[in-house]
Amino acid sequence: MENILNELSRVEGVMGVAIVSTDGLIVSSVLPQDLDPDAVSGMCATSFRNSVTTAKVLNAGKVKYVLIETDTNFIIFSSVGNGFLAVVSSRKINLGLLRIKVDKAVQEIKGKMLEE
Repeated sequence: MENILNELSRVEGVMGVAIVSTDGLIVSSVLPQDLDPDAVSGMCATSFRNSVTTAKVLNAGKVKYVLIETDTNFIIFSSVGNGFLAVVSSRKINLGLLRIKVDKAVQEIKGKMLEE
């Protein structure tokens, strides 16, 4: 899975990627040194779980994708197995291209999970 994350992290504008379990544990990551992996995974898991809860309350179906847009960054969560892929990128990135890359990575990660 590290190869998949490394490839995604090389997309211009991507600052960090991680596979996080729904309980907030890092499964695998490529994060900048200035980010605390435990803090990142915990906060991302909380945000993702809140999105899942919101979707349930609204009878909106299963969460596939969550996008948080800040002044400077995009934070994307995409469901994968019993967790999610988290990607932090600059807002200067082409969001459509990033979604394509995230979807490709999710499919590859799911394939790896089936192999294991």
